[in-house]
Amino acid sequence: MKKKGVFILFAFFFLILPLGCEKREPKALGNKELVRINEVSISIEEFRQLMEKQPLEGKMRLLDEKGMRDFLENYIIAREVLYQEAKKRGLEKDREIQAKVEDFRRALLIEALFEEVLKGKDEVTEEEIKNYYRENQSLFTEPREIKIRHIVVNSEPILKEVLARLSGGESFEKLASLYNIDRTREDGGNLGYIQRGQLAPSFAQFEEAAFSLRKRGEVSEVVRSPYGYHIIRLEDMRGMALQPFDKVKEKIRFFLQPKKKQEARLNYIREAKSRSNIVINEKLWNEEIKREAKPKEEKK
Repeated sequence: MKKKGVFILFAFFFLILPLGCEKREPKALGNKELVRINEVSISIEEFRQLMEKQPLEGKMRLLDEKGMRDFLENYIIAREVLYQEAKKRGLEKDREIQAKVEDFRRALLIEALFEEVLKGKDEVTEEEIKNYYRENQSLFTEPREIKIRHIVVNSEPILKEVLARLSGGESFEKLASLYNIDRTREDGGNLGYIQRGQLAPSFAQFEEAAFSLRKRGEVSEVVRSPYGYHIIRLEDMRGMALQPFDKVKEKIRFFLQPKKKQEARLNYIREAKSRSNIVINEKLWNEEIKREAKPKEEKK
């Protein structure tokens, strides 16, 4: 009878053993929970926010389901998995990493401060633009007419070939006669004299590049047009004309904005320093300068 009781006890033990070893079923995902990596949940809203933070190039990859899935699995999930692995190894306690994190935190806070205190400080008034235009008219004076020559091709491989031959010192006219896809092939790419506004709107970039050339024989960067790839050379200039204010106004504004913001930034730094109690240990500083100077003297 005693043996029978022991047998029943062992049988009961082996019966419940598999139940105890079974993995618990993971808790079901919530309605707004997109993915769970171990104990960390990422909601659909967080997923959208991360997509929104991507640069334009990255957003272009998120226009279809395949791109979005790739972003989820190979960026969001992979990043979280690796972050958790790093924490398991205790890397967040590494002093060097903590110092880098602190540097990054400081930089973020300083940038946030500047965004707040410099808001609107880069706005350029109409009067400031006019003053710059009046004081720097030489910058907005250009030839009334320019004589130009061009090489025009319609494929990148041919363009590379032309550029290689140009850099090798071959004649511009000769290459225009060999490669040009338009009628100027017969005259070494000669386009004659042109004036501002003479070309069709689709050639605005071509015209801008041509009129930006200032020295006879100067060659432009590659310019795109509906016909293909152009390389322009300035042959001659006739007369001089001051570009109208309305035509250059936005260019001046674009040029002055970062300068004005930088001035405001430097002014704010000066003001913040003046409000602070700053004491420099000059004795220690001089010792440091001498210490740094020693290795240089030894090298000599």
